[in-house]
Amino acid sequence: MRNRFILLIFAFIIFEGCCPQIYVPNHNPDPLPPFYVPEKIRVALVLGSGGIRGMAHLGVLEELEEAGIPIDIIVGCSAGSIVGALYADNPNVQEIKSAVWNIRTDYILDIDLINCRYGLSQGRCLRRLLNFYLTSRNFEELKIPLIVVASDLCTGELVPIGSGDLVQAVQASCSIPFVFAPCQHYDRVLVDGGVINPVPVKVARDLGADIVIAVDLCELLPKTFPNHLFGVITRSAEIAFRWQNEVCTHRANVIIRPKTCGVGTFNEKMKNEIYESGRRAAREQIAQIKACLNALPSRYFDGPQSRCLVQLDPYPPEVYHEEPCDSR
Repeated sequence: MRNRFILLIFAFIIFEGCCPQIYVPNHNPDPLPPFYVPEKIRVALVLGSGGIRGMAHLGVLEELEEAGIPIDIIVGCSAGSIVGALYADNPNVQEIKSAVWNIRTDYILDIDLINCRYGLSQGRCLRRLLNFYLTSRNFEELKIPLIVVASDLCTGELVPIGSGDLVQAVQASCSIPFVFAPCQHYDRVLVDGGVINPVPVKVARDLGADIVIAVDLCELLPKTFPNHLFGVITRSAEIAFRWQNEVCTHRANVIIRPKTCGVGTFNEKMKNEIYESGRRAAREQIAQIKACLNALPSRYFDGPQSRCLVQLDPYPPEVYHEEPCDSR
């Protein structure tokens, strides 16, 4: 595995200049378009990033379905944006599970060493899969309102997207740096939303959700202590991710944390275990979710839900940079 990684790095260095595409950053992109959300958002489900660990989201959704938990809106990041889009398009977990269960990592990672200046994969296979499995072509056609988040590579902003081209937005939210090339959308150069906010509870709160259920797929810290340089680097990254997820989820009413420790981003050999871990983690929180629902005024459940048009601006970074970024 390490030799393969070294070879990939070597190939990247050799072919880095071969890609003709050059991203030109826009320091003043156009405002994001508004989108429709339910006028009364009782329950917002926030699905976090996590690669193959996103299979746990299906287990969570199955338990919520069986318990009769209503979902008024979904907010997704990276893997959570894929599962969120599939479910918002077709709210039937069993059909989604049967459709995507046999998808392998190599179906998605179409590595192109000739055009790898910005990422090992251009995301063509991922886009084809999304087009194949999604009936809706844009957000407005979805059965459940959906917001996905991506990170602006130039401005450093978190970009919430809830209208327009569905596949393009989901692809942007899933563009893991180094693995996938950035995605151009809405006059911006976008990468994985998890770079900034892997579990975007804040977006759900800003939309006025009464109850926010967050699914956090961040791994728990392994008990093994590093004994070499790469181990220290890995451990440090794990600590950073753990703290980042804690900060991102602290405003949720209910946090569901499937136990996925030791499962890598693209480790597809443990799909069933990940799925079941999602079911178990959700099952443990059903009572708390129902208690939150019972505390809501009864009028919240009367009559059909109407929708209203809202505008969410990109979330700027806390640290302001005076110098604009350079595309070189």
